[in-house]
Amino acid sequence: MVIIGVCFKRIIYFKRMIIELVVNNEKKKADLTRPIDLSLTSKIKNSFKAWYVDEIQIKVIKNGDFVGSVNQGGSVNFKELLINPHGNMTHTESVGHISKKEVFVNKILSKYHFSAQLITISPQEAASDRESGIKAGDFFVGIEQIKNKISPNIQSLILRTQNNYSQLNEKTYNNTNWPYLSEKTATYIRDCGIIHLLIDQPSVDKEFDKGKLLAHKAFWNYPNELDKKRTITELIGIPDEINDGIYLLNLSMANLENDASPSRPTIYELF
Repeated sequence: MVIIGVCFKRIIYFKRMIIELVVNNEKKKADLTRPIDLSLTSKIKNSFKAWYVDEIQIKVIKNGDFVGSVNQGGSVNFKELLINPHGNMTHTESVGHISKKEVFVNKILSKYHFSAQLITISPQEAASDRESGIKAGDFFVGIEQIKNKISPNIQSLILRTQNNYSQLNEKTYNNTNWPYLSEKTATYIRDCGIIHLLIDQPSVDKEFDKGKLLAHKAFWNYPNELDKKRTITELIGIPDEINDGIYLLNLSMANLENDASPSRPTIYELF
């Protein structure tokens, strides 16, 4: 069992909160007061975006004499947001993203802490057209780059394919043909037993794939089954100074009935 026990210890007036856990039969500890945030900050202006969505829009709610803005004379700030989880936010999605049947991502998780492995991979450039829609000039993560690198009994895989963390909060991905996972790579990750896949790109698939979604389908084994336990989290950001290795992952998201929900994954160093 990956995590067989958790014991909370309060130390020095809550300045530290240590948990004990077992990963691959090895006792480890984590300090819950030292999270490493993998979510990007969604802003109203000059924010990161993908899939050609508009900037996040905010509308002040007005109803009769009520004005939802303190600056406009109201008693509170009460505003409406127009936002797209897939394009404006770090988000976690279920197989409902690609299936005819609705599968709400907020119904997937019954727990929120998982063992996780962070692996950094420099996507390779295809010299010529290859199988499964890989075109010459594409940058992709091939199976040979990840094979035998995933530790046994790990529940979550975090892929870092960029080393420019400071720029990610304002990056526009539109028409960039971002790096993606090959179909074989996504299948291999699933076969390794990974339940939650996280990546620092807008998608595990290529930007222009004519709707094939080969990596999504391979990871979820769709349409052969309707996988209601695996998730994919996209548009994360991993600080450059964070080393590869095994971590404790907290995968939190808004309790929203949708194929995808805004999420804030955090990891904790093990010692």
